[in-house]
Formats: sequence, structure tokens, C-alpha cells
Amino acid sequence: MRRPSHLAHLLAAFGLAAGALSLTSPAAAEGTALRASLVEAKSLKLDGLIKEWPDGLVNLPHAVKGKPGKADLEARATLAYDGTSVFVAVDVTDDALRGGGDHIALVLGFPGGAVHEVLLYPGEPGKSAASAKTKEGKTLAGAKVIEAPQKGGYTLEASIPWSAFPPAATTRVGLRGAIFVRDADTGTAVDAAVGTAPSAAYEGLPPISIESEQALAEGLLKQKGVRGAPKYNLIADVAGDALKERVLVYDRYLVVLGPTFRKGSEYYWNDLGVDVASGMLPSFETRDVTGDGQAEIILRKRVGATSKNREVLQVLQFAGSDVPSVLFQHETGIVTDKGAVENEVRFDADGAKVAITILPGKAKGLNASNYSEPRETSYDPLLLPWGPIASQSYKWNGKAFVKSAEEKQAASPAVASAGGGAKAPDAGVQKAPSGPSASEVLDRVHALYKKDRNVSGKPRFDLAADVGGDGQVERVLVHERDLVVFGKGFKGGTGYSFLSLSQFAQPGDITDVTAKDVTGDGKAEIIVKGTMHANASPEAGGGTVDREVMVVYQVSGETLRRVFSAETARAIGKKRVAGNVRFVQSGKGVEIELGPGKATEWTQASYPFQQENAASGGLEPLLLPWGGMSPVRYRWTGSGFTRQ
Repeated sequence: MRRPSHLAHLLAAFGLAAGALSLTSPAAAEGTALRASLVEAKSLKLDGLIKEWPDGLVNLPHAVKGKPGKADLEARATLAYDGTSVFVAVDVTDDALRGGGDHIALVLGFPGGAVHEVLLYPGEPGKSAASAKTKEGKTLAGAKVIEAPQKGGYTLEASIPWSAFPPAATTRVGLRGAIFVRDADTGTAVDAAVGTAPSAAYEGLPPISIESEQALAEGLLKQKGVRGAPKYNLIADVAGDALKERVLVYDRYLVVLGPTFRKGSEYYWNDLGVDVASGMLPSFETRDVTGDGQAEIILRKRVGATSKNREVLQVLQFAGSDVPSVLFQHETGIVTDKGAVENEVRFDADGAKVAITILPGKAKGLNASNYSEPRETSYDPLLLPWGPIASQSYKWNGKAFVKSAEEKQAASPAVASAGGGAKAPDAGVQKAPSGPSASEVLDRVHALYKKDRNVSGKPRFDLAADVGGDGQVERVLVHERDLVVFGKGFKGGTGYSFLSLSQFAQPGDITDVTAKDVTGDGKAEIIVKGTMHANASPEAGGGTVDREVMVVYQVSGETLRRVFSAETARAIGKKRVAGNVRFVQSGKGVEIELGPGKATEWTQASYPFQQENAASGGLEPLLLPWGGMSPVRYRWTGSGFTRQ
């Protein structure tokens, strides 16, 4: 069944919530949006009696045919699903059950406009068996329908294999749909019908949100106050399994979710750090550029203000992970107070793979004489129309995109200034003007972050460590709930990266930030400790559950990603259980050891929670002093920490 509700906002804080609400919001649909709960099939006992369903039934308010009255036809329904089936539960008020005439229709609409309908016929005890059929009347193999007649109507439960809906073989996100109950008073002809939508046409179907879509609506979107439709809404297989994911950009946030991605109830999100509404994300698409059958995310984003910014092309890949890595980066544009340069980007077929070619493109207001911007050093810089490079091509070698060709051109000469005398900069050479010192530049980067994020005052935590792996020390700050990284060698010394620690409700919930190399790669990881809060369930005695957590972040390229997280203590009021955490040297790296600790005002008999044996909501479990468990160690594998 679904995760316990009293943990919902804790999971949402990690971007892992189980929740509700719709994401697709088709403008033309006027019906009732449906939520489909992810369940374990064994938790639903299909006996026609609606008792175990995780979500309440919704009314079918639309009179689709006839003029049904309360006694004649009224209905409520709900949906659930697992990896193999869709489950339907319906409670029908009907003055007479007609076998072969009365039936329920489940209609699903898939991205692109395909609509498929399954009909569920209740049986009449002693006369006919319940059945599931296609719209054309063909019996559905593998479906199960059970009705339970009662006074004044009937209830019905059904399981329908996903295979009954052909597009579901690859796509189970971004769905639309409705449930209809059709009533035949005499014979088999339908006299009246009600539904969750006024029509079964694709344009009239409201959204059906699966678990991870509900989680996003109640998690990130609710927390950030994001409203309206996403700027980008793509369907693609970016995780590498058989089912496609939704790849979304809401406001400034990149989101990836799917029916099996992160166990189907969680989602990935990252702050892109740019104002998408102001055109700072001019290009966003998915395509397979490595030839492995899995799509990558390709974006061009502009860092800075609309009047002065630098554009970078990025290719992101999940490659079986639940956090993307940066496969390729290249500066592709610049806007200054004097003008702009925008490179042309071309994707050319290279067998099953794609070669990326960068060309100088066009300049407006800038030339060899007046261009004096610093050169990007953390990845390949902008190509200048007047510079010596006509094109650069990159090909995938199985591990990385490497430069496969570079075409030269004659550099354009600089034009002397109108005043004469002084020489302009050498043609094609990008020279940084004399100006501020490195420390002053970093102060400016810090000021830029504060301006971009509307933050004032001093950071709550401020430490220096080599977290970028370039041998230079970066500054690691926490402003409000933002974890911020910048430095002399990070993003060429002119940019920053940040991650909102939104799992913590208030800045004061972040209690400690340190840096330590726990992976053995020579660079430090960032260790954040804090407290997460949730409402305790009635079974736990009510009040607030305080969960102390430790989260380890790693700088990967120019992004921050979580590589380990664990619950280290839990409390309700003065009652508290705390575990032990140790970093144990192991070869070049460190193993993280979690062990049982001690309890205050709780005993094994009075403690209202169970010992968890696996990660829940992205957190490794707290080990209880009476759980009989030995300390557990986690070892770095190159992409994450795994339990030994």
C-alpha cells in the first residue's frame, strides 16, 4: 500500500513524497481529475467489497446520457495500479441490476491523443459471471471482475492488465482518463450514464495522476508555490528501463518522474539556477545522443541577467542512476552591454550515435576590436565569428564526448579605434581586461548569488574546502536554506552553484555543515546535519516527530548531488532515540557506520515505531538500541554508498 501519511511531508522535503493533485491540467477538460494510487496487489482483496482502497471514492457528477436520478443511477469510483495491472473500484446506486446491460467503462487517454476503453460488466448471481471486454466486445484475457450486489445497487472491483492498453507498454505518465457508469433499465440498451468527465473524447478527458505525479504536486510545487502548466513537458525514456519518464521544467526547476523511476513514488528535481520565464532557458529537449537507446536531456541555459549573461549547452544523462551526470558542456553564447554572440549548435547523425558540432554563428554589436570578455576555462569556450576556429565537433566514445575535429579559419583583423594610435586586441584572442583581483571576483560572485536569490546578510555557515576536485579551495556557504558553492577554479571563477535544502522547514533546522573526503577521490564532500519535522500519527501519540538526519552531498561537474542520507535520531517532545554515526577509514576512502545508540524516556514497549530494515524516503534507517542489530557500514562504489 501507499506510504504512511504522517511521513508524507518528510518525503516531500527530499523530493520523494507520496501525494495528490494533477499535473497535466488539460485546458479543455472539465471533468474530475483522478488520482491513481501505487499499491501492492496483495493488499487489495478483490471480492467486490470496497474496504482496503487507499484513496476515497470520487463522485461521478456528469450526466453523460439521459437524466439519471439519485435512486436510478448514482456512482462513486477510484483507481489504483501496480507494475502489471490497473485496479478499479466502483460503488453504484441502481434501482435494478441488468446483466449484460449495466456496465462500467474505464477510458484512458495517452500522450499524443490515443484513447482506449475497457468495459466491466457485473454479473447476476446465479445467472451470469462478471466479465471485462474491449469496446469491440472481445473478452480481455487476464482481467478479473467481481461484483457485490446490495440493496439499491452494487459495488464492483476489477483488475485490468496494462496490456489491455497498448500504449501503456512504454507510457504510463501524462495520462488522461475517466470512469463512466452506464445503466440499462430494460434489456441491454443503455438508458442513462454518469461519469467523471462529460465525454470520452481525448480533449474532454481530465488528468489521471500516478503516484510520482501526485508527489510532485504535493511536494516541490506546493512548497515552492509553483502554479500553472510546466514550461517544458516531455515524455522520453531517460532512465533506461522499458517505461518512459516525464521530463518537466516548472518555473526554474527541472523534474524527472516516472512509473518505475525511483520506485515509482519519488521524483528527481534540481534548481536550474536561471529565470526560465524570462527566456533564460531558450532550448530544452530530449534525444538519444549516445546510441544506447536511452534519451539524454539537452538544454541551453543563460546564466546571469537578461541584459548580461553567458549561455552554456549541457547534455545530462541518468545512465541507470537516479541523479543525472553532465556528459558534455560547451559555452555557446554571450550577451554584454555592447552586443551579443550566439553560436550555432548542430546534431549530426554518427551511426546510431549523434555528433555535436559547434559553429561560431552570428555576432551583433561585437567584433574583434570591442570584445574583451574573460575566456571560459572550466569547459570549452564560446567560438567567436572573428576567431581562428570555424567549427568544433565532438563524438561519443562510450565514456565521454571527445573532440573529434576542429576546423580552422582565418581570424578577422581588429579595426583600430576612431581616435587612431592605439592598437585593438589581436584578432581572435580573448583577453581579460585588467580589473579586480581573484578575491574581489569571488566577492562579486557571492553578491551575484545574493542578488539572484534575493538573499541578504551573512551566511549561516561558511567554510573553505576543495569540493570541486581542481586542487583549489572553494567556498561552501549556507544562506537561509541554500547550499552554495563557488571558487577561483569553479565555473571559471565567475559563477556559482546552489541547492535548496528544502527538506528542512526553516533555516534554523540546519544544525551543522562540514566538509570531509568520504569517497577517497581527493576532494571533499559536504556533510549537512539537521532536523526534519512531521505530524505524528494518532498511533504514535500525536504531536510532532523530529527526525535528525545526516546528508552527504558531492559536487559533480557544476551540480550538487546527494550521495548518502540517513536518519540519526528521532524524537517526540522529550522522548528521543539516537543512533551512533562513525566515519571509519578504509583504504583511501571512508566507510560510514551507523550503529544503535540510546533511548531517553522511551522503552522497547513504549516506542511507537518499528525498526526499519531498509531505506525509507531516501533515508537509511535509524538503528534502535533494542532492535538486536549490529552496526551497519556503507561503502563508496563510485556512484553512491551501498550497504555492506
